[in-house]
Amino acid sequence: MTIKKQAGPRRVLYLAWAPFFSGAERALLLTLQSLDPERYAPYVLAGTDGDFASQVRALGIPCDVTHLHPLGRQQPLSTARALASIFRAAVRHRASLIHANEIASFQAAGYVARLLRIPSVTHVRFPDTAAGYRWFLGSRFSLALFVSHDLRSAATGEAPGLFDSRADVLHDGVELQPEWSEAERARVREELGLPSRAVIVAMAGQVAEVKGIWHFVDAARLLANSGTEPHFVVLGDDLKTGGRTRRAMQEKVAALGLESRFTFLGFRTDAPRVVQAFDVIAVPSLVEPLGNATLEAMAAGRPVIGSRVGGIPEMVVEGETGLLVPPADARTLAGAIGTLVADLGLRSRLSAAARARARDVFSIPAHGARLQSHYDRLLKPAALRMGESLEAA
Repeated sequence: MTIKKQAGPRRVLYLAWAPFFSGAERALLLTLQSLDPERYAPYVLAGTDGDFASQVRALGIPCDVTHLHPLGRQQPLSTARALASIFRAAVRHRASLIHANEIASFQAAGYVARLLRIPSVTHVRFPDTAAGYRWFLGSRFSLALFVSHDLRSAATGEAPGLFDSRADVLHDGVELQPEWSEAERARVREELGLPSRAVIVAMAGQVAEVKGIWHFVDAARLLANSGTEPHFVVLGDDLKTGGRTRRAMQEKVAALGLESRFTFLGFRTDAPRVVQAFDVIAVPSLVEPLGNATLEAMAAGRPVIGSRVGGIPEMVVEGETGLLVPPADARTLAGAIGTLVADLGLRSRLSAAARARARDVFSIPAHGARLQSHYDRLLKPAALRMGESLEAA
């Protein structure tokens, strides 16, 4: 079966499992906004009717909720329901292409795309095992888009031959934030209950052990013992477990006698904007394929102290837009925080360079242009694609 071509923009069916709102969902929201409406019209299938689906609809983009759980031989009815719902959506909206936001959403979508003879794209946002990659991507994809070079390298080494020439790297895009005046910055700090004059060091995003939260707390302890007095903020929550890890983090802070030095702001949909109320963003992750917290800090003109892992060094230029430290090293993290707390001039230079790099390399228009060039290529007739391949050779 094939879907007839339609006049006007090509229609892209996006799938997002979205069990909770995280960086992957925020990245897809920005991707949807990066599309040229004269070329591509999005329609979204979400796995849950939560914050993500609500925000998609707020953009004026059609979004339905359906069963998107990974397929399984032990659940034949669930598998059939997922395949049927994606198939109906693709036919009803006359999709020219299907794009899954993560490999878990791709599995059923890939089979539907093959049945309809349309291209299929999957984002690869998180590392997996060889068995995992082959299980989720066994329905065969037209293109796999990795969020970082580091993740692509790891995946191709883990599953040789699976990706070959059908893979590329597409860093997530980020929305540049208007620069605040000092008066605006002071007003937002007051609204958030933050000290007006302190240097504020923040963590933003999911509150999870893999994000290096315990090393962040330990760095705060070391700085307190040394007499350095920044104020620490945690912007985000542990949405995966209903706040359990965040509560454990708060208990640890209290046990160390650091309550007066910490503010927990919880999950906020305006997090990218609020980041400008802080002075330094710490991203001490243990594993980080890319990390939207880093991009959002740079887009707000804030220097990042990040772990030298995963995709973070692809965003942060050491000594130019931020500082890089070894993962799981609270003492070195504390030293880097102390350096920026003590040096306003260095913070200012790093901030300006971070904003410029976000604008020049990671902007939404740049992200959208690269993505749509992939779509254009995949949707060209096979004969034209073959001719381009021969010319390139």
